[in-house]
Amino acid sequence: MIVFDKLRKLYGDFCALDGLDCTIPKGATVGLIGPNGAGKTTSMRLLTTLITPTSGDVLVDGVSVTTQPHLVRRMIGYMPDTFGVYEAMTAAEYLDFYARCYHIPVATRPALINDLLGLVDLASKRDALVMSLSRGMAQRLSLARALLHDPAVLVLDEPASGLDPRARIELRALLHELHDQGKTILISSHILSDLADLCTHLIILEQGKLVAYDTLTALLSAQQSRRIVIQTLTPTPALYALVTHFNYTISVDPQLPTRYIVQMTGDDAAQAELLKVCIEHNIPVQQFASEANTLERTFLQVTAGLN
Repeated sequence: MIVFDKLRKLYGDFCALDGLDCTIPKGATVGLIGPNGAGKTTSMRLLTTLITPTSGDVLVDGVSVTTQPHLVRRMIGYMPDTFGVYEAMTAAEYLDFYARCYHIPVATRPALINDLLGLVDLASKRDALVMSLSRGMAQRLSLARALLHDPAVLVLDEPASGLDPRARIELRALLHELHDQGKTILISSHILSDLADLCTHLIILEQGKLVAYDTLTALLSAQQSRRIVIQTLTPTPALYALVTHFNYTISVDPQLPTRYIVQMTGDDAAQAELLKVCIEHNIPVQQFASEANTLERTFLQVTAGLN
């Protein structure tokens, strides 16, 4: 659906994006992550035709952003990280204004606007002034605007920025619904826990380069480092010698001196061997559990040593 083909963007001597090359399948929800300055916003602006590449190309359903940008714009709904609105308009007037920009026939606009306000749970705010909406409501209105022309692709730049927990939950539910409708969604966010709940795929950028791209499941399972929590009945200094014998690292929870955190490499057999040795050496194990890799931990492992 979306093909980044050796995409490169220079600003003078500075390389903001250096050879991004990957393919996003139709219907995927893709998280675009990386530290500030990694090239996330540049990638989105290139995809949405707001800027042109120095070299390379982006194809959206086979259509080039460099040779046919006007056709690409009809296939993309873009929600920027800043919400620019005409605050004296009502929510319905705001959507009607942009519907006219998209040349949506006047006869179909009222029903379309009502449907979109219902989709983003703003039907009750139809006649409310935009300036009166909360941050979360304004974000949902911005998303409704991006959906006016029924784009196949949604590009969302930090959609949860500044939202309170309830608004974030509501936004995630809405994005799940759009994914179920078959939309291809590209999301940039620093809230990695939200992306872990939403995304089917991940793109990780660092210093303008593609560090990793795969399904979320594959990236999480590919990391060999495991985090093991060992809870003992009493503080057990002898555990340090056992763990370091395997060349694993161990630390104690500063809030709970009987809770030890082990960072280990290896498979399930290696984990079982560690438990076996603990029992053989009479370590008073109360709990022995492997914590699943989180997206935060995976991101840190993938980008380790790249700064």
